[in-house]
Amino acid sequence: MSLSRTDKASALTGFFAPGTIAIVGASDSSMWSRAAFHNLRGMHEHVHLVNPKRDIVHGRKVFASLRDVPVAIDTALILTDQLEGVLADAAELGIRNIVPIAAGFAEAGEAGVERQRKLVAAAEGAGQLVFGPNNMGFVNVHRNVWCFTNVLPDFRPGGVALVTQSGAVVDNIRNIIVAKDVGISHALTVGNEAMIDVVDCMNYLVDNDDCRVIALFMESIRDPQAFMDAARRAFEAGKPVVACKIGRSERGKRAAEAHTGGLAADDRVVDAVFRQLGVIRVDSVEDLLITAAALDGYGELSGDRVAFLTGSGAACGMICDLAEKHRIELSDLSEGTRRKLRDEILPPFAAAQNPLDFTAYAVMDPSLPPNAMRALAADENTDIVVHVTANLPQEESPHTALMDQAVQRMVGVYNESPKPFVHMDFFSIDYTPYARAYRERHGLPFVLPSIEKGVPALARALWWSRRRREGLGIASQEPDAAAVAGGTGAWSEAVARDYLAGQGVPVAPARLAATAEEAVAAARETGGPVAMKLVSAQIAHKSDIGGVRLGVDGDDAVRDAFVAIVAAGGSVPGAVVDGVLVSPMRTGGVEMLVGVVRDPHWGPVLAIGLGGVFVEILGDSALRVLPVSREEIGRMIDELAGRPLLDGARGLKPANRDRLIAVIAAIADAAWRLGDRLEALEVNPLRVDGDEVEALDALISWRAEGPVNVQEEEHLA
Repeated sequence: MSLSRTDKASALTGFFAPGTIAIVGASDSSMWSRAAFHNLRGMHEHVHLVNPKRDIVHGRKVFASLRDVPVAIDTALILTDQLEGVLADAAELGIRNIVPIAAGFAEAGEAGVERQRKLVAAAEGAGQLVFGPNNMGFVNVHRNVWCFTNVLPDFRPGGVALVTQSGAVVDNIRNIIVAKDVGISHALTVGNEAMIDVVDCMNYLVDNDDCRVIALFMESIRDPQAFMDAARRAFEAGKPVVACKIGRSERGKRAAEAHTGGLAADDRVVDAVFRQLGVIRVDSVEDLLITAAALDGYGELSGDRVAFLTGSGAACGMICDLAEKHRIELSDLSEGTRRKLRDEILPPFAAAQNPLDFTAYAVMDPSLPPNAMRALAADENTDIVVHVTANLPQEESPHTALMDQAVQRMVGVYNESPKPFVHMDFFSIDYTPYARAYRERHGLPFVLPSIEKGVPALARALWWSRRRREGLGIASQEPDAAAVAGGTGAWSEAVARDYLAGQGVPVAPARLAATAEEAVAAARETGGPVAMKLVSAQIAHKSDIGGVRLGVDGDDAVRDAFVAIVAAGGSVPGAVVDGVLVSPMRTGGVEMLVGVVRDPHWGPVLAIGLGGVFVEILGDSALRVLPVSREEIGRMIDELAGRPLLDGARGLKPANRDRLIAVIAAIADAAWRLGDRLEALEVNPLRVDGDEVEALDALISWRAEGPVNVQEEEHLA
């Protein structure tokens, strides 16, 4: 029987901290075996080797089978293809934790999929948990369990837990982890995720006190809803999630599918989901490590206003460029702080500004840097101070004593400061063992490895901290109204408009005319130029066939337009023409597109954008999954490159922001209420003109499969 997510997270506490381990298939000729045995050296007295063909392996006595091991085994690391017999023995002995290091399962085609299915069925029948297969094991640094099948260096214990679908990622970045001095709590390689997936590991880590930051390397997200739930738990627990999700390109998505057997969702939706859930997305494994380590080292940052100080004018220029690019707010130093810097601290040729260059004069006056640091820390307009310094010493030198004194003064300021100090190097280097020990000996925090990498990492940490203050972008409650559904194919615009109006969406007035004379009467009632549109559930894109006429004025013009529109509809095979909508002609304002489309993996996704070329050519849109909070809709608007038009650019009326958010929210809620049968709901355009926000056109279409709760007629009742 398969375990629930909650039960698995609980079971993983023991899984990743076993008291005893058996290496089944241990062999001196196996690189995996040699590496695993070496890595487990911290618990060798609790490691037992199994091989029916050997008496001695790795200089240790070997048992012929698991049945011969004289103590109870918590975890079996299996390095042989003879899985069935080993699993049977393990099940009989009550060994529940299985780590098979083997390929040829779901990643290897239909035969591999069937092999993996049988493996899972056997394990579930015995109440076992399988970690992998097609992985390289796991590491629990704080519990000194290094169950990994390639030799790893000693990671510094820390709060970063690395979870990856690729064992080779950990194998290949092991030296980067050490060289950048990243503190690790766990390294978990889930492989094919036959029974334990990324989400299970996230849930386990949320509840694990050794983990402070969750770093993910993912090729696919197999269970989107479960991932969202786990990410929400992590956010609410104050544990940042940093993700390197590959598969942005079409080729990349196909490669990810081939490697993991998983499905790759549309990448723009993944981006939107991550933003909504406070998940920090990065584009490289190095950025994954540095960003996670920064969050581990400095935690949640209070405030956004940042002051930088350094001893280099060139560094100040680099910082300005990168801060602007990554939207870091450089604090505007108060006049009191500037005066103190000018009159009491800086040499006369230095400028009292942010970023602050205290100049090379610090060599002559060692008190200059700490005094400047104290001044920035006391500045009322600054929340965080970043100290950009020369790299840590890589080895003992004649200058070590002077360096020690400078570092001690610096750390003293860090410790006494009421505001956080972030330590950053000029340029990236690989730290030697001496440098790493030096940092720890002097109590320095994590050192962001360079301006180039450190400023973007800081920006990500600031973004996550800001989201913590603001809250998540997913609505905490579903809409109150019961879900409704209707028909197949699409609703006509008339039906869609009536539904939206009934859900509180402001819709431009319109009358459905069945005859030319009814159209004339409707136009006369409107009292000016009108827009006339074909009404047919079978024709979604009316303008493509000549089914839309704008600015029609006068009785004869209305009659002619009616005849032409109906004729255009009649030319489409199978189309049923219900008539023509007649509505007042609207001009001015900004046209927006607001729609909800069902993503096959993530469910209903809200999309907003500026109409016309902004959406179609420039791709200027923002996405979020439903249900979405009003605050998140505001963030979506702010993401649009065309937002200045809504703010009143080019002589336009500034949009009533609260009104616009409320209308978009009403459209999103209306889509949510339509249930799982909804394929798409689109309002295009949504006209925004100051306080006036109204839908001018609407489309609702349905999926063919699924239950129907009510008939179309009930929507109109």
